[in-house]
Amino acid sequence: MVARRAGRRVAGDTIDGEERVRVRLPCPRHVRARWGEVLELARCMCGSELAPWHAAEAIAAEGHSARGVEPEDPLAGLPDPAPAPVLEEEGRLPLRALDWSAVQEALPEDVEALARGAEDLNAFGLDRRMRAALRALQRVDFQMGRLLHLLFARRLYRLLGFPTAARYAEERLGLSARKARALVALDRCSAALPALAAAYRQGEVSWLRALSLLPVVDEGSAAAWVARAQAVTMRRLVDEVEWTLAVHDTGGKAAGPPPLGARLVRPERQVCAHAVDADITFFAPESVAILLRSAIASFTLPAEPSWRGLERLLDHVHHEWSTQPRHRDPIFARDGWRCAVPACTSRRNLHDHHLLFRSRGGGNARDNRITVCAWHHLRGIHQGRVRAWGTAPDAVTWELGTRPGQPALVTLQGDRYLEVSELMA
Repeated sequence: MVARRAGRRVAGDTIDGEERVRVRLPCPRHVRARWGEVLELARCMCGSELAPWHAAEAIAAEGHSARGVEPEDPLAGLPDPAPAPVLEEEGRLPLRALDWSAVQEALPEDVEALARGAEDLNAFGLDRRMRAALRALQRVDFQMGRLLHLLFARRLYRLLGFPTAARYAEERLGLSARKARALVALDRCSAALPALAAAYRQGEVSWLRALSLLPVVDEGSAAAWVARAQAVTMRRLVDEVEWTLAVHDTGGKAAGPPPLGARLVRPERQVCAHAVDADITFFAPESVAILLRSAIASFTLPAEPSWRGLERLLDHVHHEWSTQPRHRDPIFARDGWRCAVPACTSRRNLHDHHLLFRSRGGGNARDNRITVCAWHHLRGIHQGRVRAWGTAPDAVTWELGTRPGQPALVTLQGDRYLEVSELMA
């Protein structure tokens, strides 16, 4: 259900360095309303106006973190594991704390042979050599995922001086947190699927293709799906995965990929108590669409439509984010975690301002308190450029651009400009 038509590209267009794809989430209306609530909450958490795909990435990260997928995300709020003993020398963990067999398996092989004698090859020979180099690069993704999984699971990045795994991946390795999260998810989830794990480990399928298979592959169908991933384009593979999920949504059976080259006709939606009568649509980088689909699948029970997993994921994310300490200020929550000064949309560095200053007898009641950003609080109100009075949150009068002995530049009540006649009354 999730990321419907995620394979539909927009020619020549990219987002964040990746191909731009359309994400479509068919669902009931109440699930779409929940999406809107979580999207707004994500903007509050980040302190900025997020694009839907940014929120989708954060939602997927939170969902994966609930299922044990690292690296931790600034929005995820993961609990710390039990601290491991640390050696005094160089802050190293004891050798027994690491899975050294996994480390050995992930060590890169000698790839110098790929370049040996390349100057004497013709076009076909160069093509064979480049294909071999591509497989080596795809093996590096497996190797990176295995090592990252070990590093993040033990929180070893903290011993290296980095506060989060995402920061370590970006600053130390030059790797996006999104790809690091995907590589670790693959290393964790593919362990139960030997055919997929072997193909990925040997570089026969890329990390993006392997990740796209996770929502539909099982032990019985893994070999068939791997063969399909090697035989068709990425666009066709995503379409086939989406078709399989749509079949599952309507109660049908799809034990493996559809017949090669078959026309993918989506089954009719079944009418039920919760009609699938709405859509969530947005554009996103391809890997975000795949990660979101994977997160929804992890919250979907067998024989359930995928929108149920989406609903369960959104409920989990809403609970996690709304209970974090940042959301305990009732004034910020009431004002939507946004500066109340007209025409300001800042969500960062918010202050709880008393309309009637406490130094002048103002009380601590909620109708005397309103949310303002640090700039408008310190540079505007307390330096005399902005005035505010009234009853929060809906009956506050604002004067912007105030000057001694001169009328204010503009006067508003809430977001409505007041006319001269109203000011004179």
